[in-house]
Amino acid sequence: MKDIENGNMDRFKIIPKDVKWSVRVFMLSAISAFVFGIVAYILMLTFAEPEPVSEVIISTASTATAKVVVTSNYISPMWAIFIFNSIAASCAVIGTGLFMLVHQMLINDISIRPKYRLYARFSILFEKIIMPVNRLLIEITNLVDRDFSSIGRSGQDKIGTIWQYCGYGKDEYRMFAYMIPYTVPLLILMVNGFLMGILFAFFTFNGAVTGFQLFGTEGIAIGVLYNVVYFFISIVPHGIIEIPIILVAAALGYRFAYIQAHDVIDKELFNGNDIESLKKDASYIFGTTKEYILSGYTWKMVGVIILTLLVAAYIETYMTLGIVEKVMQMLDGYVELLLS
Repeated sequence: MKDIENGNMDRFKIIPKDVKWSVRVFMLSAISAFVFGIVAYILMLTFAEPEPVSEVIISTASTATAKVVVTSNYISPMWAIFIFNSIAASCAVIGTGLFMLVHQMLINDISIRPKYRLYARFSILFEKIIMPVNRLLIEITNLVDRDFSSIGRSGQDKIGTIWQYCGYGKDEYRMFAYMIPYTVPLLILMVNGFLMGILFAFFTFNGAVTGFQLFGTEGIAIGVLYNVVYFFISIVPHGIIEIPIILVAAALGYRFAYIQAHDVIDKELFNGNDIESLKKDASYIFGTTKEYILSGYTWKMVGVIILTLLVAAYIETYMTLGIVEKVMQMLDGYVELLLS
């Protein structure tokens, strides 16, 4: 019995490939957001006065940190930072599993359609309207995931099957079932990467504008360097712990998502044409989800992640500012020497 339990636990353990996936998604999101932010600021500066552009830049940065600022009015900033980071990490780990309950809701919805034909017609109409979005997601997934193409297409007619009451067919649902587990870890990484990229664009562009206003063309490089140093030194003391932990949390969610997605292919899930077959497959998905959420390894990782984020929140609240002040004082001295 122990060997079986250990075997089940081992399959949820993250491996280097999972962490690499998290890093890649996070970095691509951050780089994309940085490029988008810089281009947007340049376009605004081209067609607007510097003052409105500065206001937009400051507003962007404020929006990115607003949740922590507002919450810190009621509790300690350390606890505000810790709570929001813990929610993000917990969503990446536990939320990824709970999101699989969507299968039971969708299949229960399909099961009542034969009884309520009018409801089925409206549902089919809505599903056909959003089908182009689904096709776009399928094309994107095909490009980034070689295994996805293994699902294939049966080309079977929907008439006489449960799928005739849907705006999609069996093949589309199986593809959806493959893609859906990745949703939560992807969103967590993309949101965090986007915020990082936007903030980096803010500091970079604002440094260039400020340097130009103070010292002319020669001041652009100095302004950018000054703000970039400030940006990284404001993040590194706590971010060297916080960011890897968020990436590990997303990697754990990805490991579970990978297992669920490949079960769709390996176990030939959702390949039936009647509601009982679909319910059976949804029950199998739920069984894996339950196993993952109740796994001792999952909760050990959640405990380590939360405790580590508490340490990072303490460093950010009580140590980062002091480090920033010391480093920037030294940098101020170098800048004065360069400009003298």
